Amino acid sequence: MGAIIYWGLVRFAIVLVAAWLLYSYVPNYGDWWSLFFVAVAVVVIYPAQLAWRKHVRVIRRANQNALCATCRHLASREALCKITDEHVRRDYTPCDGDAWEPMG
Repeated sequence: MGAIIYWGLVRFAIVLVAAWLLYSYVPNYGDWWSLFFVAVAVVVIYPAQLAWRKHVRVIRRANQNALCATCRHLASREALCKITDEHVRRDYTPCDGDAWEPMG
């Protein structure tokens, strides 16, 4: 999730620089603000929303790992094994079942 925020900030900085450079070419101040907000929506918010949806889909799939889904060491919101500090995938169990403990 940190990558989503990082790239959103990078894109926002690029939009700010582009808007600042474009400011002298737009005669109407209201049009400039309109272009700025449309650019933020299209260049920053929409790609971040798509990345978030992909992230949620990957987390949902990872939580279907039969062994990890029943283990107390799984941080399900991140699909992270707390013991090995590795991300769980549907077909990958980080500890190979050695550190499995039932939820309790």
